[in-house]
Amino acid sequence: MNKASSDLCRLFGIDRPIFQAGMAFVTTGRIAAAVSAAGGLGCIATGGIMGSDELRGHILRVRDEAPGRPFAVNVLLPTGADDSATMGGVDITRMQLDTCIEEKVPVIISGLGNPVAVIDEIHANGSKLVCVVGTVRAALKVASLGADAVVLSGNEAGGHCGPVGTLSLAQAGSGRLRVPLLLAGGIAQPAAVSAALALGAAGVSVGTRFLACSESDAHAVYKQAIIDADERATTVTSACTGKPSRAWRSPFVISWEGRENELQPYPEQAVEHFWRGYAGAVEGDLEQGFFPMGQCAAAIDEILSAAAIVELLAAPAEAAV
Repeated sequence: MNKASSDLCRLFGIDRPIFQAGMAFVTTGRIAAAVSAAGGLGCIATGGIMGSDELRGHILRVRDEAPGRPFAVNVLLPTGADDSATMGGVDITRMQLDTCIEEKVPVIISGLGNPVAVIDEIHANGSKLVCVVGTVRAALKVASLGADAVVLSGNEAGGHCGPVGTLSLAQAGSGRLRVPLLLAGGIAQPAAVSAALALGAAGVSVGTRFLACSESDAHAVYKQAIIDADERATTVTSACTGKPSRAWRSPFVISWEGRENELQPYPEQAVEHFWRGYAGAVEGDLEQGFFPMGQCAAAIDEILSAAAIVELLAAPAEAAV
């Protein structure tokens, strides 16, 4: 393992530089425990809507099934949220953060907004903060504010994504941060991990590959869509939340093509359509649902266990000298 990966693992108390991304509705305590037990960093996704009792239950499950292992909770801080926003509203985000603080969650992963208002509070609790961003400018900003690590997420990534491809982001950001850098977007096979490490990343954050695993709560229809996907199966759309998201070209997504001017901004679009994320991910509703999915789905052709995925993706890091 190279120095950057070793430092990342030491900082977060993990054995392998593999972070499992938080994905609404489907990355619960079940998969987070499996990833953490395998030596990576498992993550519980709040999806911007999870209540405190449910979140606490997932936290307790991780501690029961992966005792002593670090894990993370993904909390959304979307720009434009108000008190009552359907996804990432101020009140529910505050409740989620309070639960994480009460439970002494080791790592909090933030996305979609500026974490400046909560960084000191998170650190005072003894937790680490990882920020997911889509530009080098944002990466430099959150690092200067005190983030313990940064995930640069490319346009290839499933779910909410930035405007720039992973390869370009990696080259632009490598060597410019004083904290560990992880890459996300397009990571599904060991060769992609090797490339990330060669480009200067300390590790990777992986979403879609973990969707198609046995411990994911994704509906079987969702998993099969990933297995069947080719490189043209996804697109970037604001149809579900009003913020750009990469997803499978489902009937709902296709219905907005050519009339993007009718889309409302966040949070108005989310108020009307955020339910479709649950309909797709958990209920497998092909007609009405929304299915976040990265372009790397084209490289996924089987369902594996979370432990097998961690082992597969960690091999290049463990082989590095």
